[in-house]
Amino acid sequence: MLGLKVHKLPKLKNPIMIAALPDMGNVAGIGMDFLIKKLKAKLFAEIYAFWPPAASYENGIIRYDQSSYKFHFSEKENLVFFSGEFNPSDPRRLYELCYQVVDMAKKLKVITLYSIGAALKQPNLTDPKLFGAATNPKLLDVLKKEKLELLNGKGQITGFNGLILGIAKEKDLGSVCILGEIDNPNVIQPKTAEMILVMLLRILKLKPLDMKELEEEENRKKFMEQQINYMNGLARKDNQPGIA
Repeated sequence: MLGLKVHKLPKLKNPIMIAALPDMGNVAGIGMDFLIKKLKAKLFAEIYAFWPPAASYENGIIRYDQSSYKFHFSEKENLVFFSGEFNPSDPRRLYELCYQVVDMAKKLKVITLYSIGAALKQPNLTDPKLFGAATNPKLLDVLKKEKLELLNGKGQITGFNGLILGIAKEKDLGSVCILGEIDNPNVIQPKTAEMILVMLLRILKLKPLDMKELEEEENRKKFMEQQINYMNGLARKDNQPGIA
């Protein structure tokens, strides 16, 4: 079993939990870090992770800094957060982690669990969209009210951000996911994270947050992409055959 360390359980009344781990484009990681920082959420518990699989050293001295998943809370907004630095790839660890998170949610009498993440955008589509899904019709109506496009047909939501919804349903905890489209899973996607957070705050009827940091991060991303495209263009020109 994973090791859980509770510093002090918060006293909240029927809170909402937002739980997500880094995924494609780090959409969920960016979003969770932003929320925890902006709302000045307080740490109250940790789940020790089997990461990193190594020890570090500096000038001959061995160091070992074990990573952990973290639970935070915001008393003012009546929110609980679960976040971490990586999404487990081992199915057994993933299941153990999800059960731990849902158990914590039940202990705190959480009424709804929300997860966020990325969805790959189909080629040649225009602006990225947001999609949603829920574990019961009542929560689905909440998404419809906000005109959020639903995940139609059949498919899977992989990793922690998907499995947590299934484990929550198994434990009779209503849950919702909000996914934002991205075009490149290997590049950070702050704009998609921002779109998701705007929608999430609206659904939860919370005051909008200043998203300037995410907008600046998106501008830096675009600048770097332009520079890379420019350098790739120069490289292609240099590879043109010469005239003898």
